[in-house]
Amino acid sequence: MLLRETGFRRLFAARLISAFGSAMTPIALPFAVLDDLAGTPSQVGLLVAAGSLTQVAMQLFAGALADRGSRRRQMIGADLLAAAAQGTIALLVLTGRATFAELLALHAISGIAFALHFPAGVGLVPLVVPREKLQAANALLSIAQASAFAAGATAGGVLAATAGAGVAVAIDAATFAASALLVAGIRPSAQPRSAGTSLLHELRDGWREFTAHTWLWAIVLQFTFMLMAFFGAWAVLGPVVAKQSLGGAASWAGSRAQMGPG
Repeated sequence: MLLRETGFRRLFAARLISAFGSAMTPIALPFAVLDDLAGTPSQVGLLVAAGSLTQVAMQLFAGALADRGSRRRQMIGADLLAAAAQGTIALLVLTGRATFAELLALHAISGIAFALHFPAGVGLVPLVVPREKLQAANALLSIAQASAFAAGATAGGVLAATAGAGVAVAIDAATFAASALLVAGIRPSAQPRSAGTSLLHELRDGWREFTAHTWLWAIVLQFTFMLMAFFGAWAVLGPVVAKQSLGGAASWAGSRAQMGPG
């Protein structure tokens, strides 16, 4: 059984814990702006945009970096960066010293950490489990992530409504630190390396290949605008409406948890 293998068990636990924590902050952070900072819906929108834009901007570079360097080290570094950014947000909110500009900058850093984490985490799986068990491993990891996401979203809303948004974000920071510790104990197999070309050259080649296929970039462009319209309204108006008409963070958490990971 896969969970009896030490490396995969650590990776599974890291994904489970990290997903639980990652689901809490998108619920709690808008209420930190609305409640703790007496902020506006526009500021919630700017905060959401800051994290999303830095994540998108770094994604391509992060994937190329994971292929050239150590996926394990990149995942650990990303988790520690996220833990530091989220921990600082929590400290500022809990002490009542937070400003919107500080939250904006720190959330943008979190977006960079998420961008670095994702390709490294996905690419680490084949280095931890044998090829014949890869499908089963990915299925288990997906189930763990979806389950942890629903539980984390609910917990984040309950904590934001009772103990405060800062507590929920602090727990998220702790989960990233725990994930880094778990991944640090993994001993993956040798990682294939890109050879003979620079990182910049690989990024240029990838961009040329992407733009060479009209069907591909057209679909990406279409879904970019669709998701911008949907996510912008949903991630901003959801917390605002919940605060004004539905009782606050707990009700928004229940709605968010039902939508699954994403």
